[in-house]
Amino acid sequence: MNPYNRRRRVLAAVTGTAFALAGPWALAAPANAADGDHDGMPDRWERRHGLDPTVDDARRDLDRDGLRNLGEYRHRSEPADEDSDGDGHDDGDEVHDDRRNTDVDDSDTDDDGTPDGDEDSDHDGTDNEDEDDSDETCRGDDDDSDDDHVDDEDENELGLDEDDADSDDDGTDDGDSDSDDDGESNEDDDDSLEDRCGRDGGEDDDDLLGTIESFDEVSGTLVIARSGADGLTFLVGEDTEISVEEPEDDRASGKHRDGSVDDLVAGAVVKEIDVDDDIDSTPPTLEEIELYGPGTGPVDDD
Repeated sequence: MNPYNRRRRVLAAVTGTAFALAGPWALAAPANAADGDHDGMPDRWERRHGLDPTVDDARRDLDRDGLRNLGEYRHRSEPADEDSDGDGHDDGDEVHDDRRNTDVDDSDTDDDGTPDGDEDSDHDGTDNEDEDDSDETCRGDDDDSDDDHVDDEDENELGLDEDDADSDDDGTDDGDSDSDDDGESNEDDDDSLEDRCGRDGGEDDDDLLGTIESFDEVSGTLVIARSGADGLTFLVGEDTEISVEEPEDDRASGKHRDGSVDDLVAGAVVKEIDVDDDIDSTPPTLEEIELYGPGTGPVDDD
């Protein structure tokens, strides 16, 4: 008999406990829990969480959150949900960051009223939930459950529902809304140069901020009207970049031209704006404004 098997039999005889060997990295399942594939996760638990109890899938990562399925079982988290406690901090990050003030099954571990994802545990000026955005593989674990172009991990910061594309039922998807009234759509608020990949491929195709209500060329004051929300006021300076998206191949968009203040006419449809953070002014000064030309964008002008 193999010496290792003999030791297992002796241990079982002494303790009265039967267990299944599932590899050096697996936990032994409880004696009364069937584990047909010997992967360390009980069959009942696997079926309940969408795993296959006939396949050893302990090393796989169903939700791509950096925590393997077996780790999800060990930590009593959800293998199909990258953020089991809904605090904006991915399960894998909470487990592997070795910080006592974040717990994978407690959304506010230190009970200070701030979700763990919005904390800055290492005091480097970056929230816990954003720590890995600059170096993970194309932000691969940032899900968008409701397909509103706002990552699940960012919905809680904005008071949005990760399972509802239109959280306030105003007829505008959360990604196209501007929850903090900064003139930038929610989907763009977290975009930065440090995000190497992002999901910008197509997320901005249907952006619609509003329409120009008025523009005073003397003072540079631009007022943008928005449907179902308060208007926004900005300053257009000498260095403000103006671009216009024009139709290409009939109504297919994608062709841009340099614009001028002559394009800032009442009724012009505003796609996006960027505020110049280097200029402290009231109203804020625009660094860039992008307009839809006739025949482009989500608004049919026919």
